[in-house]
Amino acid sequence: MNPFRRAPLTAVLVATLLALAATGPSSSPGSVPEWDNLVLALVGGWAAWHCRRLTRQMSRRDRLPWQVLGISSLVFTVASLATGLGIGGGIGALGPGDLLVLVSAFGPPVSAALLGGRVRGTNWPLLVVDGVMVAFALVVVADVLVLSPALSPGAVRADLIPLVAGYGAYPAVAIGVVGALCTVSTKAVRRSATAVIAMTALVGAGSALQAVYIVVPSAPWAWAADAAVAAALVVSVRAVRLAVDAAASSSPADATPGVNAAGVAVQVAALVGVPITLLTAIVRDMPLHDGAIACTAVVITMLLVRIVLRIRESGRVQAELVRSEEDFRGLVEASSDGVAIVDADLRLEFTSPAARTLLGVLDSDLHPSLLDLLHVEDRARVRLELAVGTGEVAPALHLRVQDAGGEPRELEVTHHERPGSGRRVLHLRDVTTRRRRERELERMAFTDHLTRLPNRAMLFQEMAAVTSATGQRCLLVLDLDGFKAVNDSAGHEAGDLLLVEVARRLQSLLRTDDLVARLGGDEFAVLVAGAEEDAVEAAGRVVDVLAHPYRVGNRSFTVGASVGLAQLHPGGGQHAFRLADAALGEAKQAGKGCWRVHTDDPSARATASSDVAAAMDAGEVQLRYDVVTTSDTGEVYGLHSTPVWVHPVLGVLPAPELWAAAERQGVNGALQQWLLRQACAEVAALDGELTLGFDLPAGQVRADELAGEITAALAEAGLAPRQLALAFDEEVLQTSSAGLIPALHTVRAAGVHLCLNDFGMGSTLWSQLARLPLDTVQVDVRGLAAPGDLDRTMRVLTAIASSAAAFDVYTFASGVGSPELLAAIGAACQMAVTGPVLPSGLTAGQVATLLRHPSTTLPTPLPVPRAHAQA
Repeated sequence: MNPFRRAPLTAVLVATLLALAATGPSSSPGSVPEWDNLVLALVGGWAAWHCRRLTRQMSRRDRLPWQVLGISSLVFTVASLATGLGIGGGIGALGPGDLLVLVSAFGPPVSAALLGGRVRGTNWPLLVVDGVMVAFALVVVADVLVLSPALSPGAVRADLIPLVAGYGAYPAVAIGVVGALCTVSTKAVRRSATAVIAMTALVGAGSALQAVYIVVPSAPWAWAADAAVAAALVVSVRAVRLAVDAAASSSPADATPGVNAAGVAVQVAALVGVPITLLTAIVRDMPLHDGAIACTAVVITMLLVRIVLRIRESGRVQAELVRSEEDFRGLVEASSDGVAIVDADLRLEFTSPAARTLLGVLDSDLHPSLLDLLHVEDRARVRLELAVGTGEVAPALHLRVQDAGGEPRELEVTHHERPGSGRRVLHLRDVTTRRRRERELERMAFTDHLTRLPNRAMLFQEMAAVTSATGQRCLLVLDLDGFKAVNDSAGHEAGDLLLVEVARRLQSLLRTDDLVARLGGDEFAVLVAGAEEDAVEAAGRVVDVLAHPYRVGNRSFTVGASVGLAQLHPGGGQHAFRLADAALGEAKQAGKGCWRVHTDDPSARATASSDVAAAMDAGEVQLRYDVVTTSDTGEVYGLHSTPVWVHPVLGVLPAPELWAAAERQGVNGALQQWLLRQACAEVAALDGELTLGFDLPAGQVRADELAGEITAALAEAGLAPRQLALAFDEEVLQTSSAGLIPALHTVRAAGVHLCLNDFGMGSTLWSQLARLPLDTVQVDVRGLAAPGDLDRTMRVLTAIASSAAAFDVYTFASGVGSPELLAAIGAACQMAVTGPVLPSGLTAGQVATLLRHPSTTLPTPLPVPRAHAQA
């Protein structure tokens, strides 16, 4: 920060006025030195030096108008210094001092001309006409009211008449020219242009008072003239300061031209002043000289010229508008993409031909409500996202409509709001074919290529869709016994054929409501519709049928199957899979070729009877926060949020059980939206600009609605997009639909950061960077080395941080559990850290207390539990 910009200008002005008042009595004309002129020289030098220092902070293009002011201040300083020391005669004595003052007086008009030239599309002929018109109008006022009485015969010596006329006419010319040139200015320099007008007015006042002093030489007039000039010098510094501030914080929008109220006021006052002055002269029988009459004629002529120029300009602008509208209409109508404009009520005000075809707009009703054209299930979502999706980057919408021929279509819509109009422009693109291909690719991604059965991802997606309305479901997980011997003896080709036969048998013995999936290798799963008794019967059939011999080529093989069974209820898909897998282990231990049922647990039974939506309303679903700090300074950088369920019977349940219950009840989408909004609101209410880490749960992400939900949550909380870090692991990418990757690109374009969790446990960073614009990778240090092996942990962590930094990806260390490891990371790396060694599991209130009083010992927070271990 430049200390000279902080100089108190008011104090400088007051000190200058006091100095002028003190030196005035001893500064009679002809005395040497003239102390009042030396004071002005000092102030002028200070202003010139100040302008020089300030303009050095600006770009070469921006500094030129203000350098002119600095140079004029310097010339005035030389004039005042020469006059104060008695060199070349005094000011007002028609000598070198007056010539230098005349040169410095050109500074404000030249600066104003340079400012006017920076306005895009400056109409120089009109500015020149305005300047001449206003200048001559003010000359009429000055001549009739001031100069004619002052220059009446015998009022002043003949040799001083040109000097008095010059000092008297300067205010009219300078104020008129500067006011006209600064009438239109850019937003960036509007305040500084107003200061230039004020400075010119003060210089003009000083000039007029100097003319009065020449006619009536008395100390008060001299002091008043000096005070006006000193004030003008201080205001010039103020103008430069405003320009520097504007240049430092300017944006492209600041280059927009706008009307300067001060410039308009000068023009209006000058033009209104002419008839008032002439009427006053007629009423009071004051003489009207030929010069005043001639100047009035010039003003009238300039008004006529200005009217002609305005008519021509208006015609040109109108023609350009018509031409632009025709060009725009031609582009819109020729485009295969549709363009529509909706009002605040989402009623269509304009639709291009392509948009009418895509939306199915009838010729009989060209302005229907957009919502009436959409699929019923899309209406509420579209209304919400169009209401809050403001900003530079709005997420794309996907709509379902019927076109004019009644065929269903899927549209991708990008949109933006027209500022101040309350209307929104929609760009429509038909993505029916693309979405169909995406679904086909998605189907292939959910299908096992060998057996053509659904794969693991499809199984988990089907389990996620299970709700209380779909009835009871059970999960069978089975593993072939003796399959490895087939591969070893007959080769993998025979093994593949045997797996295809296993898939055929499983499909033939199960009902159409059941789902058979291949998990990988010789592992399969069956999602059985019905109660546990139905699943037990199905498990028995599976064991019996798969034990029959298999004929592959000219060889026969006998393999069996072990089956684990679990009910699909509060534990959700992943919870049920863990239970069934544990039961499969029991079947293997029991001798293979059999099935086992996992017994129910009290946690599952309790959450089965609990309503997650009611729990959210009752405040039982809460967020806990782990503090994230910077490794080198220890400063709190952000918070990592984790949802918990404070169950009235079971206590605090971890996030997996909460998500599992929500998945079973079909409210996982509402839970994700609620958690995102709640986390954004709680972090936005905390002191400081903290980064919020929010995890996307595997198998629960609604990709099509993710971008809209994030935009709505940020807008509702007033949280900047850069403060949200969306975290996910590779399982999220694998178990979500194909639309997740484009959705993540959209939110990243809006400014939200992306973080890949559990880095190093799956694919390489390079493979993920090819798909996603990652900002951060999170590394769990507990998986880098054996417990207590600090040296190996640090070697692996620094290697990961170095390779990530080469791609401008930041590394985030989690699971830091000891002060020694925290200190080692701080000494070797610069990264964000979190873990048990730092405050964890805090409520929002405890975080607020920690931020306000970092040294305060917080009460022990409720722990964020892990999922229940199953036998």
